[in-house]
Amino acid sequence: MAEHYTFDPAIPVIESEILEGIIEVFGVEDPTAILDLIDTFLAESTKQCDDMQRALTMHDWTMLHRMAHSLKSSSATFGAMRLSQIAAHLEQLAKASCANGDCAGVLSALIVEHGMACAALNDERARFATM
Repeated sequence: MAEHYTFDPAIPVIESEILEGIIEVFGVEDPTAILDLIDTFLAESTKQCDDMQRALTMHDWTMLHRMAHSLKSSSATFGAMRLSQIAAHLEQLAKASCANGDCAGVLSALIVEHGMACAALNDERARFATM
């Protein structure tokens, strides 16, 4: 029986304290570094989502597991904790060859959450682009 996955909707799309921590490390004096980091995440995470969709279609559980693991880590770094939680769940499902859950449904939820996280990070990007 496939389990249904949910996450805590009270968690914000982007936890601002985590994102602000990254900004503090690089300093607002050099917004280019922050813009580069955000741009890299946006591009790489989008590619990872595409790769996960391909992996699911091909039943390539190893690739699905690897991409979900990578997205779990990188999204947590930027404070996208809901995205990280969904990726972690998909990672566990892929590890079991998607036998214990609805990988397609979880991946669909991940894609939606990824879009929301990217929109929020694009808003942050716009803030630094004007500095």
